[in-house]
Amino acid sequence: MTLQGKVALVTGSSRGLGRAIALRYAELGADIIINYANDAAAADEVKAAAHAAGVKAITVQADVSDVTEIERLFTAALDAFGKIDIVVANAGIEKVNIPLVEVTEADFDLLFRVNTKGPFFVLQAAARHVADGGRIINIASSSTSRPHPGLGLYGTSKTAPKYLVRVLAQEIGHRKITVNSLVPGPIDGAGIFTGVNDDDPYKKTLLDSVPIGALATPENVADIAEFLAGDKSFFITGEEVLMNGGSSN
Repeated sequence: MTLQGKVALVTGSSRGLGRAIALRYAELGADIIINYANDAAAADEVKAAAHAAGVKAITVQADVSDVTEIERLFTAALDAFGKIDIVVANAGIEKVNIPLVEVTEADFDLLFRVNTKGPFFVLQAAARHVADGGRIINIASSSTSRPHPGLGLYGTSKTAPKYLVRVLAQEIGHRKITVNSLVPGPIDGAGIFTGVNDDDPYKKTLLDSVPIGALATPENVADIAEFLAGDKSFFITGEEVLMNGGSSN
């Protein structure tokens, strides 16, 4: 597979899943827009790695929970490359293991601002600016697939963009643009499991629920993001691709 000649914008791509996806696309030949909120040094490291892969890359600081900054992000991408072929709405915040009765208004406002409002307007901007025949991918969460104690706030905040994906796939399908949600389970080495050992009680509970005995890695997620960005996924749109290793949680 190749993404030669393509331009990919990945939100929240200075670390974690976004970094892995952005670098995978770079390895496949796509020029990259690396978005970050605060850590410019980490974003510069991703840019250097993309350059080492032989592609062009820029970093753009933008808080994707702010519509004005989303517009600035897309403008910067178009100014630099003249087009956008792939958008991955990845940026988000994990806040889990909070019983519903303990969720504060501040918790709610933060997660819905970043996990709901942010992807909504990133997907809207993508629909406006992605080239015909392009790919739009929303990074969701398996917490939206099954209800579990302590995930009421996080799971709810990640659910709305999945619905929007199904609507958007119908609204812009005539432009041969596919729109899908990639729905990973817990990721080893990213999010709340960054630097967490396997003997952590919460992590061990999740590991015990996966038949293959392992959590996904960022590279595993990048494998599916690679497929969804390429030509072979052309006839998949408006779908949710669940990758949780068969977990019962």
